[in-house]
Amino acid sequence: MKNLKANISARTIGLLIGLISTAVLAVAVTRPHLNFSFFVQLLFDDAKEFADTGIITSDFMPSGYAGFLGSCIKIGGTNGIPACQTFIYAGILLTTFLFLRLRGVQNVLLLFPILAIALHPVLLLNVWRIHDGNLTILLLFGFLAAGISSARRGNTWSIIACGISLGLLITVRQNAIPLLVPALLLLWSGNARKNIWRATTLFLVSAFVAMAVVNITTKQTIFSFGRQGPYNFFAGANEYAAPYLLKDYSAEQSLGKALRARGFSSAAESFEGWSSVPSETYTKLALKYIENHPVQYVKLTALKLFTLLRPGYHMTENFTWDSVEGLKRFSKIILAAPFFIWVFFVYKTRDDFFDRELFFVFLAVVLYVLPFLAANADPRYRFPLDIICIADSFCRAKKLSSRKRLLA
Repeated sequence: MKNLKANISARTIGLLIGLISTAVLAVAVTRPHLNFSFFVQLLFDDAKEFADTGIITSDFMPSGYAGFLGSCIKIGGTNGIPACQTFIYAGILLTTFLFLRLRGVQNVLLLFPILAIALHPVLLLNVWRIHDGNLTILLLFGFLAAGISSARRGNTWSIIACGISLGLLITVRQNAIPLLVPALLLLWSGNARKNIWRATTLFLVSAFVAMAVVNITTKQTIFSFGRQGPYNFFAGANEYAAPYLLKDYSAEQSLGKALRARGFSSAAESFEGWSSVPSETYTKLALKYIENHPVQYVKLTALKLFTLLRPGYHMTENFTWDSVEGLKRFSKIILAAPFFIWVFFVYKTRDDFFDRELFFVFLAVVLYVLPFLAANADPRYRFPLDIICIADSFCRAKKLSSRKRLLA
C-alpha cells in the first residue's frame, strides 16, 4: 500500500510538471518577444552566426548554449527561442524530481521543492532571456542525479549520463571543470568501485565525447575554450577591482583603468579593445598582480564572495520600502536566501557531513563557486546554485526528520 501511494504520488507530480510546462509553453508561443534584462548580446550574436552559417567563429564565449540557441533560431526564428527554452524549463523540473526521489523525498513532500523551483521568477524569466542560467541548472541536476544513481547502482547508463551531463555543462560553463573531482570521488566510493578503472574510463570518455561533439558541431574543432576565462581572471585581479565589485556588482569595468595603467591604452577604451587582448596576456597580468599583492588578492577574493552572495540591487536616491523599488529590493533579498538556508541545513546535518551523497553535492556547490572567487563575481552568477540549494535543502531536511523519527 505504501508503494502504491508513492507510485500515485509520482504520477501526480509528473502530471503537475506536465501541466506547468504546458502552461509556460503556451505563454511562450503566444508571447514570444524576448526579455532584454540581463541580455547576453555576445551569446545572441554567436547563436545568430551559428543559425546562419553553421559555425561560431568567435572564441570569446563557450559555444554550448550559443549552439543550442542557434538551433532554436534555425528552427523557429528569434520568436521561437522562448518556446524552445521551455523544454529546458521542463527538463529542470523533471531532473529536480529525479534528484529528489533519489534522495528519499517522496509523496506530498515532493510538491514543495518542485513548486518552489517551478515558480522561481528568475527561472521563468530566463525562458524569455538570452542567458545560459537555465541550461546550466538542467545539466547540473542531470550531473548530480546521474552521479548519485551511478554511485548507488554502479550501472553503465548512469555513469555515461553523469559523464555526458558534465561534458555538456563544461561547454556551457567552463568553471564546471572542477566538478570532475567530486564525480570521481563519488564513483570511487560507490558501487562502481568494484570495477573502478572501467567506471572511471567510461565516465571520462563520456564527458570527453559530449564536449567533442558540441565543439565539432559549433566550432569545427575538438577542443575549444572561451577566452572569457582569462579576461575575467584579470578583471578580478587588479588594483581597481574592489570599487567596481562594491558599486557595479562586477569587476569587469575595472579593465579599462587596469589596462591603461599597464600601457595598453589603445585597448583600454571599450569592450572591443578589452576582448582583443590575448588570453595569455591577461593570465600573465593577473598572476603578476597576485604575486606582487597577495594580501590584496585575498581581500579581493573575500569581496568577491560577498558580491556573489549578496542581493543584486542598486542603491537609489530617496529610497523607501513602501515603493516599487522597495518591493524589488525585498524580492531580491528573498531570492538571495536559498544559499544561506542551505548553509543552515549543512550545519544541521554536520554529523553526516561525509555521507557519500551529501558530501558529493556539498563539494559540487563549493567547487562550482571557487572559479568565481578566483576570477570575477556577480550576484547573477549565483542563480544556478540557488536552485540546487533549494532542492538539496529539502533533501537535508528530510534526512533530519528521518533521524529524529529513529531517535524518538
